[in-house]
Parts: sequence; C-alpha cells; structure tokens
Amino acid sequence: MSEGDSRSGGGRIESVATAFRILEGVRERDRVGVTELADALDLPKSTVHHYLSTLASDNYLVREDGRYRLGLGLFTLGASARTQERIYHVAKPNVDRLAETTGEQARLVVERDGQGITLYQAAGDDVDDPPTYAGTVEDLHCTAAGKAFLAELPADRLDAFLADSSLSRRTDNTITDEDELRATLAEIRERGVAFDDEERDQGVRCVASAISDRSGELLGAISVSGPSDRLTGERFRSEIPSRIRNVVGVVEFNTTYSEWSDAL
Repeated sequence: MSEGDSRSGGGRIESVATAFRILEGVRERDRVGVTELADALDLPKSTVHHYLSTLASDNYLVREDGRYRLGLGLFTLGASARTQERIYHVAKPNVDRLAETTGEQARLVVERDGQGITLYQAAGDDVDDPPTYAGTVEDLHCTAAGKAFLAELPADRLDAFLADSSLSRRTDNTITDEDELRATLAEIRERGVAFDDEERDQGVRCVASAISDRSGELLGAISVSGPSDRLTGERFRSEIPSRIRNVVGVVEFNTTYSEWSDAL
C-alpha cells in the first residue's frame, strides 16, 4: 500500500495527518529548510521534501532561497473559516473600539482543542509591533484570555484539561503548579477578569474576560495587552478591566439579540 493510501484505525489517513504535521512545523518556525524540518519531525528527508514540494505547488507553502514558509492558500482557508464564526462578526466592531479607546492591542480569542487561537485583533495608536497576529496559537494556562476561559469551565472539563496539560513554563512568572493555578482560577471566577502579569512573554501584560451566550456556553474571551511599563497600577488593575467587562457585556447582549433575530 502506498503512503498516500496508508490508514490507521478509526479511518485516520496518515498521509493527511503527516501533511498537517508538516504545515504546523513550518508555522512554528516561520521559515524552515527540508533537513531542519525532517530532523525536528523525525521523518525521512525525502518524505518531507515530497510533502513540502506538493504543498508549495498548491500555494499552501512558498519556497524562497531553499526554505519554506506558509503561503496565501492557507490564508484563504483561514479567512473563510473565520467568517463562519458568529462571535467574530458580533465582537469585531467592539474589539476595534476597545483598541481605539485604550491605545493598546485588543483581541478576540477562542478555544480549540485545549489552546487559545486569536480569531481577530486590532491595534491602538500606541502599538508599534504587535506580538501576536490573527491565528496565533497559545497555551491557556499562561495567558489572560486562556485563564479567563479556564475559570469558567465546569469542574469535570477543568480536571480533564489539567490532566492533559503540562503547564509548561514560558517566563519566571508562569504558573506551573496545578494547585496555584486552581486558586488563581477561583479568583478569576469571582471577579470576572483575568490577568497575565508577564506570564507568557517577558515585558507584556494582559487583561481578559470570558464571553458566554445566554445558555452559559463559552464563546471565547476579549483581551487587552501591552508593554508592562504602560499597563501599570490602576490602569492595569482597574481601568482596563472595567473597559473590557463593559465590552464583554455588549458582545454578550448582541450575541443574544442575534440568536433571537435568527429565531424569528
């Protein structure tokens, strides 16, 4: 049986899984050569070269000076996927206004498969070089949006997440102890706001609140992030959290309204 037809149990097509492993490997490295990627993924160099060449021929990758980066074919797929997320349409104008009023970077983050994905972001006038982009994938335990989401999970889902998560360290401030994280999540649940005090990236602080629909289903989180020397004191602990909570309230109301409108 050829590699392209190989399957494993449950209908999994291994060649498709390998293609996505390679795409993820390129994403994680921005630009990468065949040998480097083959070593990182523990795959034969000839196999990696075959996949890279095929993906490049279909515009999912671009080859430049012997190295590969993501192509616009993936952007087309991603943009189409994003437009099918209702929360994107409801939250986008509010994220834009939040970035404008704070001058910082505002984001809409959703959870997929135990990770946070930036669905949309807007940069205020004070932002020169945003540290994230639409499509950024982040661990949940070390980000404000991720912790806001975790704090609202039912106990069984939180237990399952913690059982599967390594709580890896990103900075000296990253919470890597399960009991400490649980205590932090309890505080977030009570106040409705989560903080990232240089826990994912040194020198960056973030504030976030979770978004739920009228049934209580978690839809994502809205956050504001900026340099730690700008997000200080009451601005970090009170002013921006208040703005975010107000925006989340508007988004939740508009989400409910759109559901009612669809039901008419």
